[in-house]
Amino acid sequence: MLRPFKAVRPTRDKAYLVATRSYITYGAEELDDKLENNPYTFLHVINPNALPDANYKDRFSAVRGRYNRFEQEGIFMQETHPTYYLYEQKTPTATYTGVIGLLDAESVVNGTTLPHEKTIAKREHIFARYLSITGFQAEPVLVFGSTNESYTALVESIKEERPEYEFSSTDRYRHRMWVVPAEHAHELVQFFEQSGTKYIADGHHRLASSVRVAQDAPDNPLAQGVLCMFMAEEQVGIESFERWFDLSNDSFDLSDLEAHYILEPIEAPTDHFNGISFQCFFEGSWYNLRSRASKGEVLPSQELLDTILYPLLDVVDPRNDGRLHYHRQTELDRSAEMVRKGYALGFRLPPVSVKLLKEIAVNKGSMPPKSTYIEPKLRSGLLLHLFK
Repeated sequence: MLRPFKAVRPTRDKAYLVATRSYITYGAEELDDKLENNPYTFLHVINPNALPDANYKDRFSAVRGRYNRFEQEGIFMQETHPTYYLYEQKTPTATYTGVIGLLDAESVVNGTTLPHEKTIAKREHIFARYLSITGFQAEPVLVFGSTNESYTALVESIKEERPEYEFSSTDRYRHRMWVVPAEHAHELVQFFEQSGTKYIADGHHRLASSVRVAQDAPDNPLAQGVLCMFMAEEQVGIESFERWFDLSNDSFDLSDLEAHYILEPIEAPTDHFNGISFQCFFEGSWYNLRSRASKGEVLPSQELLDTILYPLLDVVDPRNDGRLHYHRQTELDRSAEMVRKGYALGFRLPPVSVKLLKEIAVNKGSMPPKSTYIEPKLRSGLLLHLFK
């Protein structure tokens, strides 16, 4: 169930100044520039560089203190009645729309909300402590599921009204958000009561940490909800990560691939796979790798690990192997950059389908690291769930 809630959010005139990308996407200089030149950015609240020598309790308590100052200064306001929020993000290549509300933490425990990857226990535990001390969630977890014509029509009806927020960010993304009117909120409640299984698209660690907090505070009803955006499954954007391998201290022979793949020379990489398992760069040339085995849909990152990276290059831990470098596959100029940097071996992978992602979740499977790059990436600070 996705429930309406009383969001804490920026006042209309400051929303575009408050909302921010995740701090980990900023380089050091860019982060300093944002903090110096924008007094309203939510980065001031979550500032990871503040109190670097303090213990975690003091650092996390300071985050709550900075949030309190934002509230006292009138930068944030809280909704008077619980409702949903409709959010739209338009990138240079796609438009994404979803409904933001509170996901029942219990739905993860009882299996009606399903993950597709495992979390790192230490990271999960640290973020749970952060949440329990700060008392707010500021970036929605992204989930998807099945919808129907009534849901689609309702979303379009809401979008006919003037959005509460409408602004563009410096990455050339346009953001629009509607506060859902009471009559439409009631219709969404009815939809979510019958919407069935949901699947986590992005935010596994945030979700797992929030579930921990919920279990540690069973008498706090607000802590039982997880800030979440629901999308129709056909709207989820899934891209891949390229893998580039540093061969400085290793040897590799292209002929070793022929046991599993037919090699077809190509002039340059493309975004069209059409039955191709991978595109491979080796010593100045590109190749299509077409599997010799008849197979159904497989997880590309797992196939690459099982047939090439592990047996031929001894990659046992793809998350921490320093020889492996990952980057988003849509950034074709990065491929050329990797070649210029002297990487002699690289792989491009077809994107994972929503169908396969759901199958992995249902079967309680897990993907290797960097198997998917999910869009949209949601802003921090645009909507907050305050639970203490």
